[in-house]
Amino acid sequence: MARPAFGQRLAAVLSLVGLAASAFAQGQEAKAPPAPAGGAYQVRPGDTLWSLSDKFMNSPLQWPELQRKNAVPVPERLKVGQWLKLGSRAAVLHVAGSVSMQRAPGPEQALTAGTTLEPGDLLSTGRDGFVTVGFADGSRVVMPSNSSAQLMEADGQQTRLTLRSGSIESYVEKQREREFEIRTRSFSLGVKGTHFRARAEGGAEALEVLEGLVRATELDGGRRSVDVGEFEGIPLGAGDGALEVRGLLPPPVLRAPHDRSTVEAQAVAGAAAYRLQLANDSGFLQLAAELRAQRPYFALQTLPEPLGTGFYHTRISAIDAQGVEGRSSEGVTFVAPPQAPTTSEARAAGGGLWDIRWTTRQGQGHTVFELAKTPDFASPLVVTSGAYASGVSVGPLEGPGRYYWRSREQAEGESVLSSEWGGSFEVPPP
Repeated sequence: MARPAFGQRLAAVLSLVGLAASAFAQGQEAKAPPAPAGGAYQVRPGDTLWSLSDKFMNSPLQWPELQRKNAVPVPERLKVGQWLKLGSRAAVLHVAGSVSMQRAPGPEQALTAGTTLEPGDLLSTGRDGFVTVGFADGSRVVMPSNSSAQLMEADGQQTRLTLRSGSIESYVEKQREREFEIRTRSFSLGVKGTHFRARAEGGAEALEVLEGLVRATELDGGRRSVDVGEFEGIPLGAGDGALEVRGLLPPPVLRAPHDRSTVEAQAVAGAAAYRLQLANDSGFLQLAAELRAQRPYFALQTLPEPLGTGFYHTRISAIDAQGVEGRSSEGVTFVAPPQAPTTSEARAAGGGLWDIRWTTRQGQGHTVFELAKTPDFASPLVVTSGAYASGVSVGPLEGPGRYYWRSREQAEGESVLSSEWGGSFEVPPP
């Protein structure tokens, strides 16, 4: 049995948390100084409509829009010191599956990452669609599948969206003199900085606060308002008219899966349904898939669209009878192709060594094996190829924590992608 050498210290590892948001923010910093609140910009020496369009609207091809909004007669002759209105300060950071945008009076069109949004744009996700939108102040909103929301305002000082259907998750930066608002059919949800979810599904509306404080105010009637704090939720527009704040249901306790095609958790008292989300990043800004079920058992083969092979971050939450979704438990799962090995295990072998075993389908040739401290394998600790028919031993490992591994067979120098397999194991403290 081959045992790869493992003597190097851990290299710096890229974090998946907030990759999309940081890329957006860094791009803004590298390309241009921040515009003042209100979305205006003062022309500097050397500026052109083309360069400003590239800096603030992600493409130099958007210059006619800047010319139209600011009534610039000659594009080549901008006056140093004059102020230009930049318009919207929102951009699409991530798109997966079927996502569309409608900008009146035009038709609905497919949405792509990097698109600059304007007030009035209507975003919609299909049954397999997910989208993340970033704003200039660093705030982000994530729309999961079967959702629709309209951007009403995003000028750098105020951000306002209307949730038409489905749900939306907001990560709002804490900044003074800036306002962030989500509107449903019945309520206005205003915040200064927080993490919360709003939903309008099946005729019911709900608010769940995961961090900070949200004030929910009726749009009609008595204009009643209620403050909802951290780990609290409230059904909005209830038939009896009551504004009843309650604690969120606790996060379900994850169970070890019976096989790699399922994600499972223990049942939660008071739950009427459960939701599973899978993402490419640990911050869940890059959603890849989701499922809803009446019990906390999810078969990944029932996803609307199959996922690519690899590790995904998972989170499961319980939903009560009035549609208020609780706190989520997070984990990592490996999605394998149908032809991949069926079983695997990792067990301590003593002396800091670990034995990793898997079944094999080919049984011949070489196997490429990798070990890392993060599921993206950005800085692998071990990369080796050998005649590892059914497993490999690694170590001694340099510290406690979770380790991730993956393997795939090779036939005549080519990787057999259908054989790719992986998993993770926890090394306890000494």
